[in-house]
Amino acid sequence: MSKELELLRIELNKYHPELLQLEKNSLIPDPEPMFSELNLLFKDDERSCVVIRYGYEKKYRCIFEWDDCTIFEILSDDIKKLGEILLSWVYKKSVPSKMKIQFPEIAFGIVAEYYEKGEGVKGEFIESWNLMEKYYGDFSDSWSEKGQDALRLIKEMRKLGLDQELRAGQSLWFFILSRSRRHGLQKYTPYIEIAFIGNNQMAVKSYLNGKEKRKQCEVTYKEYLQKEVTELLAKKIQ
Repeated sequence: MSKELELLRIELNKYHPELLQLEKNSLIPDPEPMFSELNLLFKDDERSCVVIRYGYEKKYRCIFEWDDCTIFEILSDDIKKLGEILLSWVYKKSVPSKMKIQFPEIAFGIVAEYYEKGEGVKGEFIESWNLMEKYYGDFSDSWSEKGQDALRLIKEMRKLGLDQELRAGQSLWFFILSRSRRHGLQKYTPYIEIAFIGNNQMAVKSYLNGKEKRKQCEVTYKEYLQKEVTELLAKKIQ
């Protein structure tokens, strides 16, 4: 695959020699080399695109990022069109609203709108809560009660605007809150973990100020959980 990606790089640079002026225009090791050892990276300042070719896919998978956050993805085997999109996003640093007009086939999400307004982290946080609502909304059978408890708490917290200040995520069936810019908690990162255990009860585990605490309580944003979240909000976004 590395030879194929190198040939693609040569073709893209031939169509658009401006790409040669980018900070990075080269093959790089795949951080998770399960399907491919090398990827093709185009990067300049906070804009980038990683091109991946998996053996089972007939087209190139292209991931376009802004400050290391994925804004949109495309699958393409049209080298000329891919070059035009690369040039607009990475080299010209066009904003999503302008690119929507030039490339209507690209699906931009809510995060793109926030990045364009200069509120990228806020957009990432809001989208993380959207994903959690979908995750718990898909619970069924014996898990449906726990899913409904989770959705009720999420809606209660979102009404207070907490989805703009905290990242929401999940590990297995646990609901995780943090001040982390990206999914995946690093060692010593402050967080709150909630397990919905049925009968309107939840088990809350928090790791704040280097100390772990646990408490079982009613599924509501009051008293204990509110206190823990207030303490978490005092932490800097990492």
